[in-house]
Amino acid sequence: MKVKVDELKAKVLAGVSKLGYEGDDAKTITDVLLYAQLRGNNQGITKIATGGVPKAADVQEYKVVKQNKAGALVSGGHSMVATAKATDLAIELANEHGVGVVGSNHTFTSSGAIGYFSRRIASKGYIGFVCVGNGSFAFVAPDGSAEPKLGTNPFSYAFPYNGGEVVFDNATAAMAFFGIVEAKLKGEALPEGIGYDKDGNPSTDAAAVLDGSIATFAAHKGFGLSLLVQLLGGPFSMAGTPNVNEDDGAGTFVLAIDAGLLAGKEEYLKRATELVNQIKSAKPLPNKEVILPGKHGDKLAKQAIENNEIEIADAIWDQLVSFVSE
Repeated sequence: MKVKVDELKAKVLAGVSKLGYEGDDAKTITDVLLYAQLRGNNQGITKIATGGVPKAADVQEYKVVKQNKAGALVSGGHSMVATAKATDLAIELANEHGVGVVGSNHTFTSSGAIGYFSRRIASKGYIGFVCVGNGSFAFVAPDGSAEPKLGTNPFSYAFPYNGGEVVFDNATAAMAFFGIVEAKLKGEALPEGIGYDKDGNPSTDAAAVLDGSIATFAAHKGFGLSLLVQLLGGPFSMAGTPNVNEDDGAGTFVLAIDAGLLAGKEEYLKRATELVNQIKSAKPLPNKEVILPGKHGDKLAKQAIENNEIEIADAIWDQLVSFVSE
């Protein structure tokens, strides 16, 4: 169904407020959810009524635990709020030291579309890398198994260039958890070969897979990247992982690098822009086009905002309206 963007924003803020968030925290969560929804990303409004955004009363207080040299460790807060603060802190450290490294723990997932945060870093002229270890949440099976041992473990990078940012944001799972939640709501089957039911049997039924597990993308390659994310968002950030230190909650790793650290800002931007232009000049295959990471979502968001209208599945919109109205 078609929904006015203004109405969508109002409903999302109402849902976030109903969960107990106020002021800047409510605005941050709303912005992150809308960033995803407007870009056709499954990290959007479904989270409000399904536990992806926990009640504010259940979230620990945000605090900076330690800070030294170019690094800092923070703790507590809803993941979207904590990651926004960690992002700003990483930028501050990079501005002073050339590199800023911030880890978080004791946060509640879901972190949302983390391209929001890496883009925030790149928009300030820094190179950004953000990844999230999902704490005790185990839903993804390592390659060669159907037993859930990993989180969906998303990662995102963003690089500035003259003309914008290259932004990549992807779960290391074959499909993000809330993508499967959306498929269940819509009554859609999952692609073959990525999901398992609770007994380890291959399944395309979203409800069955939600009770079972999902594979990493690209088999052992995605598994390797998932493990990278879990190590950075878990042990490195003093956060929990499935069956290990679970009381330490979910963790996020944020890295900001001064883009001119080695080459100087102007020279870096010149070379990055030349590279981007070279990629964009690639001859497309029939009925295809070369699109930089992040640009398809940007195009969708721009169209929605300009038209003040967005297409949202009936089941997802009805779920949000029902939650706000309860």
